[in-house]
Amino acid sequence: MRTPPAAVFYAALLWFCASAPALAQDYVPTTVTFSGTELSQAELLAFTGLRPGEQVSREQMQAAADKLTGSGLFIDARFSFDGETLQFDLKPSPAVVPVEYDNFPWWDDAALNAAVAARVPLFHGAIYPGGPMREEVTAVLAGLLETKGVRGPVITTAAVGNESHDQVAIRYHIDTPTVVVGTFHIENYSGVWTQPLEAVEKSAAGEKIDGSIRDKLADEVREVYGSRGFIDMTMTAPAWGTPLLVTGEIAVPVRATITSEGGQYHVAGMHLTGDVFMTQEEFEKRAKLHSGDVANEEVWTQIKEMVAAPYRTHGYLDAKIDAAPTLDRAQHTVDYTITVVPGAVYHMGKLTLVNLDEKQKAELMPYWLLHKGDVFNGDLIPQSVVDYHRLRAGELQSIHAGFTAKWAADQGTRVVDVVVTFEPTQK
Repeated sequence: MRTPPAAVFYAALLWFCASAPALAQDYVPTTVTFSGTELSQAELLAFTGLRPGEQVSREQMQAAADKLTGSGLFIDARFSFDGETLQFDLKPSPAVVPVEYDNFPWWDDAALNAAVAARVPLFHGAIYPGGPMREEVTAVLAGLLETKGVRGPVITTAAVGNESHDQVAIRYHIDTPTVVVGTFHIENYSGVWTQPLEAVEKSAAGEKIDGSIRDKLADEVREVYGSRGFIDMTMTAPAWGTPLLVTGEIAVPVRATITSEGGQYHVAGMHLTGDVFMTQEEFEKRAKLHSGDVANEEVWTQIKEMVAAPYRTHGYLDAKIDAAPTLDRAQHTVDYTITVVPGAVYHMGKLTLVNLDEKQKAELMPYWLLHKGDVFNGDLIPQSVVDYHRLRAGELQSIHAGFTAKWAADQGTRVVDVVVTFEPTQK
């Protein structure tokens, strides 16, 4: 049956009248504000694309809120409009962490943060690891490297954890081309140190550069002096020179200056205090430094490790060992004192074996030395695998010798859960 033209017009008119309120829901906020964050109002406004005094629909408001949470910096963004002010209440994400730059020798961290912030909206040196900023920062860093003649760099990111295995940063690293120490020059030292310091310089050349390389080089210089009792030597921190592109590598010249060689120190005394595993007499007998000896920082480090080791193997994961030496600069003597606060004992919790089937687990467990409820001793994990391969040498072995072990300690329950991931066996 053919619909009369008048009926078509009437139906269209009804639809328009019904739709008109929805189509008219545009608002004109005089101001747009953001709360719950230290980011500036201006940059948040620019990021959302909203403009005071211009019409905006509810859908556009929601889109702005979604864009804010999509950045990863906020876990919630709610908006309200009172007829004049469009207000966004933001809840920052607790998972946002600072970024670190591992081996970008043309710039320091502050310069890199400024360069990235100029190109990545809302970036202020921190990102949400699962958000889009992670790749946006990578793209900016790649562009900066290209300005230095580095074509097609490969930049990777990695999570940085603390002792409790919490993620505390995201680290950016140049994988390709390799960044290495080109040369290491130590300046302003007296001739008696020539041979050992030249050996340090020589061994440094070609070392890969990461965030710890400068501290490592400085420590190696200090060890030369410290092993002969010159423990108050001072130096400038190793500094980058102008990097060079050499045969597919970024070679960085590094320079440090000795500012004072100080004088030679002797040991005044050796002391062990606190809740300890050995008596003062046992400590003095096992220590390789004694009163009157030339102070030796390398040996002192070995002594600290000797004291610390039993705590790790007896479940004292929170043990605090204070081992700061006391210098008498007038007499050029040093008093070595180790104070131990062991804390609570941790016990073994859940064991998870990755890449092993049930048959392989049954094959390994008779050799496993760390069981639920045992006092935690991380050294028993590799020892268990070694014992499996050594003691089962005459039988079928289906478990790969390669593995990684990670554990998480619960400070409330004092329980340690362990995950051991084995390399897959070849089939």
